[in-house]
Amino acid sequence: MADQANHLSDDVSLGAPDAPTALLPTGLPIGSSPDDLETGRMDPPSPVRAWFGVAILLVFSLFSYLDRQIIALLVDPIKADLGLTDSQLGLLQGLAFALLYSVAGLPIGWAVDRYPRRIVIFLGMVTWSASSAACGLAHNFWQMFVARTVVGVGEASLSPTAVSLIGDLFPRDKMATPMGVFSTGFYLGGGAALVIGGWIASLFAGREVVAFPLIGDVAPWQATFLVAGLPGILVALLAFAITDPRPAAAHLQAHRTPAEQRHLLPFMREHRRVIGFAFSAFGLSALVGYAITSWTPAFFMRTLGWSAAEVGATFGTVIALSGAAGAVGGGMLMDRLFRAGHKDAIFLLTGIVSLIAAPVLVGAYFMPWPMATMALLCLGLTFLGVIAAGSFTSWQVIAPPSLRGQLTAAFVLVGAIVGAGLGPLSVGLLTDYLFGDPRMVGYSIAIVVGFALPTMGVLLLSGRGALRDHPEFD
Repeated sequence: MADQANHLSDDVSLGAPDAPTALLPTGLPIGSSPDDLETGRMDPPSPVRAWFGVAILLVFSLFSYLDRQIIALLVDPIKADLGLTDSQLGLLQGLAFALLYSVAGLPIGWAVDRYPRRIVIFLGMVTWSASSAACGLAHNFWQMFVARTVVGVGEASLSPTAVSLIGDLFPRDKMATPMGVFSTGFYLGGGAALVIGGWIASLFAGREVVAFPLIGDVAPWQATFLVAGLPGILVALLAFAITDPRPAAAHLQAHRTPAEQRHLLPFMREHRRVIGFAFSAFGLSALVGYAITSWTPAFFMRTLGWSAAEVGATFGTVIALSGAAGAVGGGMLMDRLFRAGHKDAIFLLTGIVSLIAAPVLVGAYFMPWPMATMALLCLGLTFLGVIAAGSFTSWQVIAPPSLRGQLTAAFVLVGAIVGAGLGPLSVGLLTDYLFGDPRMVGYSIAIVVGFALPTMGVLLLSGRGALRDHPEFD
């Protein structure tokens, strides 16, 4: 009854301003204990506030992947305008983005664990949105390369902040479901990038230039970047509507927790087995995701003759719906398995799913009928959605609250190098130098996927014992 009363009280107070919080000499709110400072968080807020925060983070994730992936639909007009090769396009889609995305994640993760998280994510979104719009002003390879690297700097703030916040907004046995919802942003955003990009491309079809306000004449692909990037600067203000349950004096926690929980590297050395399995496996899942979403639109346009609008409407919808369904369903299933006593639920489920997904996704690029290809991609991307939910949830389970931002940022480094850096580039290199034919891009995707997913499955299933033996952190 007391718990129900507390939740009712929290819900009723949503419409009223928060009263000033009295602090103890330690800097903690009255009624709290030193243990609250030790863990770096207070009691979770009401479910309504918690899920409202997840909804805002999902919107940010949507915009993040929209700005990150919209280039996939524009590869051929960019290639023609700037005179690029597939290898250079692979660099723009992957390494250019990953270069500073990976490096910036570590200091941003450190800041997330010590400073107001809403400010960190606000600044990050403003940065990546403005830089994505700047891609629309590029006139050569290196200008586009620089703009894409700054997009990576801004987006490096999202995952560490979101994982840290959601870890404090929900209890341990209910974390996977909201993390699954958050991870749908990859698929909803990637799908939206194709749908919106295809729609914009259809608006400008047959026109050599577009008159853009205050800027002047730009190519249709440049207008697409500008229209996709600029709105995010205003949307970033929603960051200040998220409830942050971390106590006002949580920055003192860095001086009060044990040394092994204050510093990332000693923690990673102590728990290197489980972290090694997770980083290796989920790094490969990032490689698969980037390879598929970056080059499948070109596969449909080059081999089947589809227009950008057709690819955007069809493949974009498949990405959004199937990936999102897999992420939410996978998160819910992981929560149920965890409550049933399976401490290794994350590795068990994602390991099995990755082995099933491999032949499905490889086979998609060899189907003789477009709709058969799309059906297999729909099923395969549902499986990848389950894996995405497991990836995000694993950093909450493995790390204590004081290190979640930093450990997530460390994975951002690995995922950016292996996934964003090598995924699109490996497909481009295979197409250019192994096959020497742009129409063979589907074979290149199949080779990358056929290697990565089975390897990932073996790693995850081999790491189940390490995850079961790992200590639990509230």
